[in-house]
Amino acid sequence: MLFPVKRLMIENTGYKRDISLKTIYINSSSVISITDYDGVTEFLLRENSNLQDKSFSLIRLNNITDDIIVLGSAQQIFSIVKEATDGRQLLND
Repeated sequence: MLFPVKRLMIENTGYKRDISLKTIYINSSSVISITDYDGVTEFLLRENSNLQDKSFSLIRLNNITDDIIVLGSAQQIFSIVKEATDGRQLLND
């Protein structure tokens, strides 16, 4: 089942970086791990971002090599994944 998350997007525009959130949908069966990610807070402080007081998590997926930084604590993201998988599913899910 797919579940929505807000991915942290960082775009390098030369001397400045644009930081934004983009809604993406992830297949819950491809999630390997979800961990709290405090390392992004220092980066957001340096970049003077308005997201510096938010919590972020790192999602590791089994079909890509890069981890995804998403808005929300690991516990919040886990509850979203759990809700997505508790409902009806297809026979081959």
